[in-house]
Amino acid sequence: MTANNTSNRDIVISAIGFNSPYGTEIDNYFCQNESENKNLIIEDHDPQKFLKPKGQRFLNKATLVYGNVAFHAINNRDLKSKIDETPERIGLYDGTELSNLEDCFIFDLTAKNQGPDRVSPMKAPSTIANAAASQMAIQAGIKGPNFSVCAGMAGSLQALDIAALHLKQEITDYGVIASTEIRNYYQESIRRGNESHHRSISPELGIAMVLERRETLMLEGKKPLATIKKIHSETHTEDLPIEAFLFQNISDMADQYSFDTVIFSGGTSTINEKVFEEVLKKNGLDMSIIYPETLFGDNDNAGGMLGIAYGIAIFEGKNIYKTDKENILVLSSDKTGTVILTVIEKA
Repeated sequence: MTANNTSNRDIVISAIGFNSPYGTEIDNYFCQNESENKNLIIEDHDPQKFLKPKGQRFLNKATLVYGNVAFHAINNRDLKSKIDETPERIGLYDGTELSNLEDCFIFDLTAKNQGPDRVSPMKAPSTIANAAASQMAIQAGIKGPNFSVCAGMAGSLQALDIAALHLKQEITDYGVIASTEIRNYYQESIRRGNESHHRSISPELGIAMVLERRETLMLEGKKPLATIKKIHSETHTEDLPIEAFLFQNISDMADQYSFDTVIFSGGTSTINEKVFEEVLKKNGLDMSIIYPETLFGDNDNAGGMLGIAYGIAIFEGKNIYKTDKENILVLSSDKTGTVILTVIEKA
């Protein structure tokens, strides 16, 4: 077993940016009424007008939402002066894999059926996996590390992991991580062919977080939202059922940190929830298992970061769930085998 980010240097979450059909306050999203008619589509991708208006018509929705929530987090942390002073010390990370899928399909289908001269060259950047983070760098003037990851439903936690690693290695001073969920016909078609998805799909949304070293936040007399104590990545193989494999990883984490709450957010559809809970209980892990996707719908990319925000809401007493422990474990899993566990500590 190979653990990531084992340094004792504290990495904290200092700000959150958010956008969804329920507005830009993440607490409103978590408090949505299950019985109300859910709107899946974001009507205003940039309500605060963070983005430059020039050229927006050539950007896809995933890029626009990514830019909005990234700017929202930057604004909440007052990072603009830091970006202006040392743009190379801020990193941008995109924990999204499928949000620009529609643009790729339309570009390819148009070129194939109508000829390459019928495709606008201005639309080509929208087909690139790193389109959102690259455009954000241009808009914000950020010149640090900039890339996207491809761990599917565990993608947002993987991006968080890499951002934390760069902070610990002092490659960056701040990491801006964002992940988006965009809904369209092509994603729905793929979903219909995937029988493992047994719940409704989540609304469109974007979530961003600013990560930094604790000392930089303390110098400004500010309090973190939570501390990232550890992030651990594993790859599941067919040698062991996924539920037993997850138990092993959770048990290892429980040996190091005290927690009684596991938030399984991102890829819940990869497991049998009943079997998973029975395996934990049978082996002496008596914990509360929370599945936010049961309430808000399955996510393709952003589930892990939403789970961390959900854990912060529990710490802050803004949630029906309670814990007396200082730590919560957030877990994401992808059907390709990627499993990422994150321990967050109460501020």
